[in-house]
Amino acid sequence: MRWLLAASFAFAVVLWMSGPPIAMGPLVFVALVPLLAIAEVDPQSPWKRSLYLASLVYWLVSLQGLRHAHPLMFLPWLALSAYLAIYPVLFVALLRRWRTTGQNQTSRTWRNRVPFCLVAAVIWVGLEWIRNYLFTGISVLMLGHALADMPILIQIADLGGTYAVSFVIVCINVAMLEAMNRWVVRRCPPSDTPWSSLAIASGLLIATIAYGAVALQVATEPIGKTIALLGGNQLTVYEQNIEREREIFAVYAEMALEAVANSKSEVTAVVWPESMFSGGMPWMTTGPDLAVPDFMQDPSLPPLAPEQLRFAVENNQAGFLDRATNLQLAMVASSNFPSDVPPAIIGGCGLVQYAKHPSQYSGVVWVDPAGKLAGTYSKNHLVLFGETIPLVHSLPWIRDLVPPGLGLDRGTQPERFDLDGISLMPNLCIETAVERIPINHLHELNSRATPKLPDALVTLTNDIWFRDSAVVDHHLRCAQLVAVGCRRPVLSAANGGPTAWIDSAGRVVQRLPQGQSGVIEAQPQRDRRVSLYVQIGAWPAGLMGVATACGLAVIALEFVTRRRTRQTLRGEPATN
Repeated sequence: MRWLLAASFAFAVVLWMSGPPIAMGPLVFVALVPLLAIAEVDPQSPWKRSLYLASLVYWLVSLQGLRHAHPLMFLPWLALSAYLAIYPVLFVALLRRWRTTGQNQTSRTWRNRVPFCLVAAVIWVGLEWIRNYLFTGISVLMLGHALADMPILIQIADLGGTYAVSFVIVCINVAMLEAMNRWVVRRCPPSDTPWSSLAIASGLLIATIAYGAVALQVATEPIGKTIALLGGNQLTVYEQNIEREREIFAVYAEMALEAVANSKSEVTAVVWPESMFSGGMPWMTTGPDLAVPDFMQDPSLPPLAPEQLRFAVENNQAGFLDRATNLQLAMVASSNFPSDVPPAIIGGCGLVQYAKHPSQYSGVVWVDPAGKLAGTYSKNHLVLFGETIPLVHSLPWIRDLVPPGLGLDRGTQPERFDLDGISLMPNLCIETAVERIPINHLHELNSRATPKLPDALVTLTNDIWFRDSAVVDHHLRCAQLVAVGCRRPVLSAANGGPTAWIDSAGRVVQRLPQGQSGVIEAQPQRDRRVSLYVQIGAWPAGLMGVATACGLAVIALEFVTRRRTRQTLRGEPATN
């Protein structure tokens, strides 16, 4: 039917317009109305194909920036879009299953007592929770992100994350449809009056606004520290050579000197974006079971002994720290302030550990004012098809196709950098776009013997791969909701991405214009609140996810049963 195709694309267009680059956030309150209308059509209508096609177009357009990263990323962009397009179809399928079951006499009574808006909200949030975990997970373009620029409506994220905002949005969409059915179309099933959904949606919206108004009035404390966030636009490639890395290092070093020289206050730390501090010289360490990897042995030379490798690593460490110290001394010389204490450096840098099984990480280094390496962080969540490839170590033909730089190791724990007067929790790249990562990190830090949480999150990213597309803005919106969920400012230093200072209410205090290089002098405020989301995690959304998964399992089982029944009636052998 033509109207099914129109409704499907109406959903895709309105939802797309609610986010970047159009960013008409309030449209999200009606974006799901076409989906809900499709859920009411005749079961025999061919709705699945039209809805999947429209959803596929939505994701392809929204994530088209991914294709710029590398020619090989064209297929992952298509695959990811094809996978994410399944979720709206599953949402409608579960809604239809609920309505169909509710028509049975045995279940009509108790099911009609459950407001349909709550059913729809539980299913949608449950599906968002599933996609935040399945296949390593991705939080980009959750429904709640559409309201990132409306601070009063996103403060409930400190209770249940972006899931809580999405829950309210779905309830309002259901109320919109049911109100339209009653007063515009004048079609309302006698067993399903709109009053409950209208009352619940109105109550949730009022409560959300009231909570947001109160939360925005909570006072924060000045920390009195300035963190310089460097933002540049240096082109990078996977097959990058050492000379190019040194060129990039030199550009950012000059930027760091200018940041300190032009700062109106004494700079406590200078933050470099992801991987920009490597400069052809990653930070190297040796493990207790040091062994020389086979790839380092040259058959034409005598075998390299472990002690020789250890000596080379120690020389590399000395050179690394000498370079950092010289930069710090240059920053002191360029400063307009009399202090001889140089800024600390927090930089995105490769981390390599030589052991029996060598490890290579995308990491963060913290060089203190004394020129010592005071801490490191290894990225915990790797980008699927960007930093890790499934089966790359098992299938040689896949390994041969993968460019250098893919196939990193994964870090396992959060870290905190306790600078002079301010504590920062580092994360890298996509970790702010996978909401559970910073939340789980803060939860773990909150559970440790030292109860004091970091004052701010510092995120280092390299989004130059996306060529100023809307993907960069989606990344920023994820960081805004993370800031609210954690009740911590987010300080983002990015190459080709969202270099921004976000406060603990999710408001962008300052941001570099896209495509423009520069420095942000962030002076974050201390928020002493420990959010409920950090304390208990996302288990409420997890329960919705489990319930949704059970519903999908029931639908799958019924499908298999019906298929086998049809095969039996036709006299065909049953297939699994």
